[in-house]
Amino acid sequence: MIAVYTLLSVGIVSLLSLLGALLFFVSDAAVGSLITYSLAVSSGVMLGSVFFDVLPESITLFPDGALGVTLAGFIGFFALEKLLSWHHHTQGDHHGDHDEKPVALLTLLGDGIHNFVDGVVIASGYLVSIPIGISTTIAVVAHEIPHEMSDFLVLLHAGLPKSKALLYNFYSALTAIAGACVVLFFSLRVESLGRYLLPFAAGNFLYIAASDLIPELLKKRRLSISIVQIVLLIFGVIIINIVRIFVK
Repeated sequence: MIAVYTLLSVGIVSLLSLLGALLFFVSDAAVGSLITYSLAVSSGVMLGSVFFDVLPESITLFPDGALGVTLAGFIGFFALEKLLSWHHHTQGDHHGDHDEKPVALLTLLGDGIHNFVDGVVIASGYLVSIPIGISTTIAVVAHEIPHEMSDFLVLLHAGLPKSKALLYNFYSALTAIAGACVVLFFSLRVESLGRYLLPFAAGNFLYIAASDLIPELLKKRRLSISIVQIVLLIFGVIIINIVRIFVK
């Protein structure tokens, strides 16, 4: 049953990569607004998931080491992003400013790694319990919606046709299924795998919210937009609490 829930969840996450098709019919201004406000909701959902579900459950399962593993997850994803950024920079220096293909390739590579980790996170949640799995899935979906749209726009900017950008983005999203399958495979051999992976997932969520989502929100300084962002962030936290009520 856990495998069914996990594969269904990562399948849904993978299909989010096709949301780029909606941008075929939306103006650039509307896309910018959509991403801006969805990032606020995503931030709230991720923070709510960490502090109300994933981290408390991690401490229950692994009271002596959960916070240390969470910190390791945070630092680990910082190191991974620095590595990808460094590689992107060196590729750009080598190929020159006019060659956009490395940008597309590195975007797809980074997205593939990111989605693989999403699959690991979702499977880790379900290994603990179905409610935790649902909560982590919602958190992943929340941040994947603006993330996939942004990646699609980057691929277009790199010179790919819309159809190829959509297809390649979908291929990179399928790594979420691979990540989930790896966790499910090893969980059959290591019963306590979930107690280590769940706090690591908390570190992942915290890093994404703190380094990728919230800094983007801070770029918008107009008071009216800022107020809406704050309200939507709180709304994202409330969503997680509603889910906790109905799935537990």
